[in-house]
Amino acid sequence: MDLEELWKRYEEKPFNLMSLPTNLIECGERVVFQPNKIIISRGSLVEYIYFIQFGKAIGTRDYADGNEYNYFQVDQTDGNIGILEILAKKPRYVATIVSITEVEVIKIRSAIVYEYIIKDDKVLRQCITLVAQDLFRISGHDGILYYLSGIDRVRHYLVKYYEENKDNSDKVIVYSEYQDISKKIGVSIRTVGRSISKLKENGEILSHNKKIILTENIYKNLVEHCFDIFGKTD
Repeated sequence: MDLEELWKRYEEKPFNLMSLPTNLIECGERVVFQPNKIIISRGSLVEYIYFIQFGKAIGTRDYADGNEYNYFQVDQTDGNIGILEILAKKPRYVATIVSITEVEVIKIRSAIVYEYIIKDDKVLRQCITLVAQDLFRISGHDGILYYLSGIDRVRHYLVKYYEENKDNSDKVIVYSEYQDISKKIGVSIRTVGRSISKLKENGEILSHNKKIILTENIYKNLVEHCFDIFGKTD
């Protein structure tokens, strides 16, 4: 039996609110956060694990260079906050989590969740997969951005935006504000603005009503440029 067959044999559902048993959910408390509210703060004690029932939140962290990075997003699909910390046996949250939209969570005491995970091999495999996939994704993303200049970080961001938002239409409109892009890729808002202006001058992107427009051809050109610089975009 090869590795891919083993992966399929032990494939698990995502570890989120929907995967929890009723008796565990009943141990929790429902809390609603309005948009742009802090759900948990970096450095605070991991008293609870937060399972998102609906809405989106983003993880932020301040670095020594003065920049604030938004480096992961959670929703009801992969939506739990604090699993990484309790599995790593770390008593404090590693990032600040802020609501993007209205967010409803069920918060359950961390000790209860930890005991549930450790005592069930299937649940433990779910959590290992979740943490490993996040680590793989974040490691690759940070590794690429570390070596790229400001304008190439913007190119890389646009490539990923197109891939994540492409549907059956022939174009993708980028609704992100400069501030959002700045936080996501770790450069100043001014650098984002200059880079986008340069990309427009080069004919690498289109714009309408102050919104960036990406087509399939634009995407392919951006991918080719990123490939030339770094070898791969992911």
